Amino acid sequence: MLFDSRTVYLGASRDKYDQYCKALDSKKIKYKTKRVNHEEKMIAPGRGTARSMGGNFGTDKTLYEILVGEKDYDNAMGILTALK
Repeated sequence: MLFDSRTVYLGASRDKYDQYCKALDSKKIKYKTKRVNHEEKMIAPGRGTARSMGGNFGTDKTLYEILVGEKDYDNAMGILTALK
């Protein structure tokens, strides 16, 4: 499925991510998710993470991505667009 997948959501809002996943589940559309937290990435060996070096300023640096198969893309976009 995911060799020919397309992104239907990429953003930092956990609420929208959850809402969109639930909407796709309710319509039985298969999807895959990715989550990237840039604060947890290593800066250099022995140096730690960006968060450990700069502290936490209350910002969420996590990006959420939802991908669907090419054949479900138009249907998924219609569903998610209606939620906005």
